[in-house]
Amino acid sequence: MGCRVPLWPCVLLHTWLSVAGYQASLGFGTYQNGPWVTSSYAWMNFTIVAFSAWTVGQRNIKENCLILIISLFLGVIFDIVFLALYEKGFDCINNDVACGRGWSEFLWSFIMAVLNTMCKIIPGCCISDILKLLGR
Repeated sequence: MGCRVPLWPCVLLHTWLSVAGYQASLGFGTYQNGPWVTSSYAWMNFTIVAFSAWTVGQRNIKENCLILIISLFLGVIFDIVFLALYEKGFDCINNDVACGRGWSEFLWSFIMAVLNTMCKIIPGCCISDILKLLGR
């Protein structure tokens, strides 16, 4: 049957969610206690965005599809690790996290990071179908 979803909307969604997930760490808001995730989170997600854009541009090459599937799989695993490690900083009362505009931006960033992790499954399924078609 195959995946009928074009890949480029998935890439745009992943790009937007990657930026929104890392937004509180970039210092756009008033959160003063430092970044909630390390810069390796951004490097990993934006590398996956680059691999995705490369695969959209050249989707007839099996190696591109394989690299993207592997990077999406590793990205989901590392996102789960990052979110599990840094989730403990969300206690507004006990950990002296700014509970105002900075708190809402912090929570927004965390929710977008979780959505980013969940949405990595969709392009992975589409790319696996493309890889099956290229394998013939």
